[in-house]
Amino acid sequence: MAFIHPDVLKTEREVEDAKIELSKFCESVEFFPLWVKESRLNKYIGLSVGFVSSLPFSVHAHRSRSFQPKIVQLLEKEKIDLIHYDTISLAQFVYDGEKIPRILTHHNIESKLMERRAKVEKNPLVKTYLSLQAQRLRNYERNESPKFAVNIVMSDKDGTELKKIAGHITQAVVPNGVDTDYFFPSQGSETLSLVYTGGMNMFANKDAVLYFLNEIWLLIKAEEPSAEFYAVGQDPPPELIKIAGNDPQVIVPGYVDDIRPFVAKASVYVVPLRVGGGTRLKILDAMAMGKAIVSTSIGCEGLKVSNGENILIADTPSTFAENTLELLRNKRKRGDLGAAARRLVESKYGWETIGRTLQQVYEKAVNGKSGVNTL
Repeated sequence: MAFIHPDVLKTEREVEDAKIELSKFCESVEFFPLWVKESRLNKYIGLSVGFVSSLPFSVHAHRSRSFQPKIVQLLEKEKIDLIHYDTISLAQFVYDGEKIPRILTHHNIESKLMERRAKVEKNPLVKTYLSLQAQRLRNYERNESPKFAVNIVMSDKDGTELKKIAGHITQAVVPNGVDTDYFFPSQGSETLSLVYTGGMNMFANKDAVLYFLNEIWLLIKAEEPSAEFYAVGQDPPPELIKIAGNDPQVIVPGYVDDIRPFVAKASVYVVPLRVGGGTRLKILDAMAMGKAIVSTSIGCEGLKVSNGENILIADTPSTFAENTLELLRNKRKRGDLGAAARRLVESKYGWETIGRTLQQVYEKAVNGKSGVNTL
């Protein structure tokens, strides 16, 4: 059961394709409309309700008259061992029948994510709204998390943060992963280029790219004038299009079916994130491809990386530029970092390893033996 985001699945054909793909793994697939994204008016109504209500906007955004009855219908008709809620906004949908273990995934600690977004927001009205949402999300996390048999978090760091908020809860660390067969090191030659991948319909990715171009890129170009930067991802904002229009060495392909050719030919994968939570799929993809990576601390937060061993970490524009330039000029160091990154992914973040961990969490929850699990 899932909500449709019309900015991601934009046509009926795309929705149907998603159903077909999910049906390869699921006995039944049900999609539901996300009411706040059905019209501009609905969006403003939702934002307004999120301002005056004590509940977070995201909870109101997932209100549905049909979602809850469908849960009841399924549980009365089928024998269900466990219910997995894939984001805290879905915690509002409960079942009052027989006791069935419920598990909640926190892909981010949403309140922390909102706090960070508020910190980098320049518009004072938006900043105030985001700060309010962070507070309401924290209250919601505090109230709802203890109701679940297990709270799944992406990293030990997220687990510590959630325990600060929600107190005594049962949690398990099941990080994001990567398909190491699909993402693998390329044997082709690299060009003098940098790459970042991520849909810019998400604030964190848009902010990262604009921060990189406004604060870091000119420092790199001053030393390596022929370097190129690829910002790959759907819905590039007007500001980015304008920058690319004035600088032919900034390439903005928009959405692509396959990011691997862009990542493969880049000498360095940059992750200038200032906002985020959980662990970053984009970094895992790049690590699996054996790429040398320069990241902010937030960009690689939650991953068991070591600065200087399998990644370079920099939190100021000058050090970020310096580290990137060093890798552009030192092929051997790029190779060593990339090889170490691939080894780390194979040992800790392959889907087979993570799948076994999640299976163990499920079995413990069903058997009433839920306990904290860490990698």
